[in-house]
Amino acid sequence: MSDENKIINRWLVVVGAVLIQLALGSLYSWGRMTKYISNGGFLTQISEVTAYIFGISLAAFAITMIFAGKLQQKYGPRNISLLGAVFIGVGTILSAFMEANFWGLFITYGILYGMGIGFTYVCPIATATAWFPDKKGLISGIAVAGFGAGSFIFNFLVDWFAAISIPIMYLLLGIIYVVIISIGALTMIRPPDVWLPEGFVPPKVTEMSSEGMVEFSRKEMINTKQFWLLWFSYMLGCMPGLLVIGTYTVFAETAGIDPLLSISVLLTLVGSIAALFNGLGRISWGKVADIFNYKKALIMLFAVQALALFLYFTTIINYGYYFIITCVIFFCFGGNLSLYPTATADLFGNKNLGQNYGIMFTAYGVAGFIQAVATQNIVIALGGYLPLYIIVGVFTIVSLVLVFLITNPKKND
Repeated sequence: MSDENKIINRWLVVVGAVLIQLALGSLYSWGRMTKYISNGGFLTQISEVTAYIFGISLAAFAITMIFAGKLQQKYGPRNISLLGAVFIGVGTILSAFMEANFWGLFITYGILYGMGIGFTYVCPIATATAWFPDKKGLISGIAVAGFGAGSFIFNFLVDWFAAISIPIMYLLLGIIYVVIISIGALTMIRPPDVWLPEGFVPPKVTEMSSEGMVEFSRKEMINTKQFWLLWFSYMLGCMPGLLVIGTYTVFAETAGIDPLLSISVLLTLVGSIAALFNGLGRISWGKVADIFNYKKALIMLFAVQALALFLYFTTIINYGYYFIITCVIFFCFGGNLSLYPTATADLFGNKNLGQNYGIMFTAYGVAGFIQAVATQNIVIALGGYLPLYIIVGVFTIVSLVLVFLITNPKKND
């Protein structure tokens, strides 16, 4: 009996998906790594240069997902998850031998590691949501929550391992990544095409739903106006969260916020708790989508996110206020990563979700690359953080409008 014909406990798939995403969430521990490898450490270059390693990993991540979605559909999500584990493991372990070699680390922990995440990321999302057509929003949120919370765990592991040595850090992390992803991959089994959960009745065919659940191929999806509205809303909607993730510590250090304890201790606390809010936001907003729909959930998310961004610069008056608003922004940012897979499935069908979301996710890749390599230059060009946060607040409003304009697509759109 092939994997596609097996009926397993679908919650095991969710557990496997979370395990995989926890390992992939180590991507956001790069900021902690730069503390040890830059400014005359493992690398001789300053931290501003190492930002390009993070930028290329995000770009490799997004580009690889274009192909990964189709590959996992053809060869199975388990096999492609394991392929991603190989890239991640090889890239991370080889990084141990790249001391004082920026371009070496650029290739190993930038390109190879980023490609590994790209191969693996879509597999747990597509597989888990296929088992839960009755809870797509919630399960998408849970499946990617590990990605948001993964850095919370790996930040501590980076600190512990780096205390031994940087090469040992990369060797141990590489082994851990491979083990966790491989265990999760064992549960990456698609349900049979005709399978439905007990008691679940698919949406009825109606004119309003564009003939019910119409399945779009990648080519058909790209040729719809709904795809481009969703793509641009994704890029503009997640860029503010990425920019805050990249600037919240420097903003607090330079804006004169009065901390209760040492600024370094409190910023570590903010980063750790905000990472949990990132993960919580993925689950919570996904549940909101199940209660209402993806469109109403995104409109609510962007309304809250825009307000938080317009208020963000005012947090210089109080550290507690700064802490709360930062967590709200992280909470909304996490929601993007669960609502857009749900939106893609609702608009273009479940059958080709892996390959379709691979294309949709390039919006995140573009936003992530811009954030990684251009944020500080943008701050300098604008003369400070106030105009930056106002501009990305406007981006959020534009995203809200774009989502509002989306209607259900038809094959001839």
